[in-house]
Amino acid sequence: MYRSSRKVILTSLFVFVLALFSSRAMAAEVTASGEGPTRDQAIKAAMRYAVEQGIGTFVKSETMVQNMQLIDDKIFSHSKGYVTNYTVVKEEKSDGMVRVTIKATVDNKILKDDIEALGILRKNVGNPRILVAYSTKGESAPALKGKDFVDEIYNGIVEALTDRQFRVVDKRASEKFSQQVAETHEIDVDLNKAAAFGLQYQAEYTLYYNVSGEVKEGAVSTGVKLRVKSQLIDNTRSQIVTSKVVEVTGSGQTLNNALEKAGRDGGKKVVIPMLDVIQKSWMEMQQNGSLYTVVLDGVDDPEEIAKFTELFEKFPLVNSAKEVESGGGKSTFEAEYKGKRDQLDRDVLRACKELGWTMKKIRSEGARSTWKKQ
Repeated sequence: MYRSSRKVILTSLFVFVLALFSSRAMAAEVTASGEGPTRDQAIKAAMRYAVEQGIGTFVKSETMVQNMQLIDDKIFSHSKGYVTNYTVVKEEKSDGMVRVTIKATVDNKILKDDIEALGILRKNVGNPRILVAYSTKGESAPALKGKDFVDEIYNGIVEALTDRQFRVVDKRASEKFSQQVAETHEIDVDLNKAAAFGLQYQAEYTLYYNVSGEVKEGAVSTGVKLRVKSQLIDNTRSQIVTSKVVEVTGSGQTLNNALEKAGRDGGKKVVIPMLDVIQKSWMEMQQNGSLYTVVLDGVDDPEEIAKFTELFEKFPLVNSAKEVESGGGKSTFEAEYKGKRDQLDRDVLRACKELGWTMKKIRSEGARSTWKKQ
């Protein structure tokens, strides 16, 4: 009993130390100085220098000089957003100027993400995250209903994806999705719901498949013909990117043997032609951005709208942002954004925070989100 308790304590201590180390690794404590005609401007200059030190850990000095205008417009203009807290340790006044020294904590994770978004560090865009999900829609044939071969189709799809370094959402999410389809039968005809489900698991795409087929019993073996149909859904835009249908056959001493062989083969064959389409779509999304709609409830003053738009457009992942509708206490914006949905949410909150607004997300579906000013 004593050994067991000691093991639990040691394990908990290890997890705590690991979490503490990770949190510190994402933040940097720096000392920085700045000056200006007022105390606030001096602190702002010190924050800029604190962020500049953070950039220096990721970017060589010559690279920084070459990209200074870009960094100035997209990074230094948001210095306050990268400094999570600071303490003024020294303050002096001389010749009408104020000089301060601060100890600041810089969020290196967000800083690095934003630098990478500028294309200064990143040489490639990697691969997207995909939710592979199954529909029971085609299981009307009595010989196919309730058979385990569906797992082999899933395994074939996942194997083809991971062989090309695509990231796949955990299988439990797929099973939950399939159960929801079986219970409601709504997702078959509602792409928004399929996309929203994928976004819950930070998946940029949902690969949605079903299977139908027939069985032919022989004297020595059993043969099957399966028809596997799949759709690739862009979760951000709630649109079908591509769809494929393949027919595969298999034979075995038992029906299950035949189904498993055909299933794995069908999973690979249906997804392999889609791989280049996925990569091309993903590359375009990263380079040009996806179109998002952001609704701010409680904001309709023209000056506030202009300030938000100007500030939001300066974030590295934002290609463009424009107001498309306002009135009745709400304003709707369309933004071309090169990052993920959670990164968009982060930048909306960062822009609102710099304006002194407190916002709460009250609705999110597909590429549209609604925020309410508190």
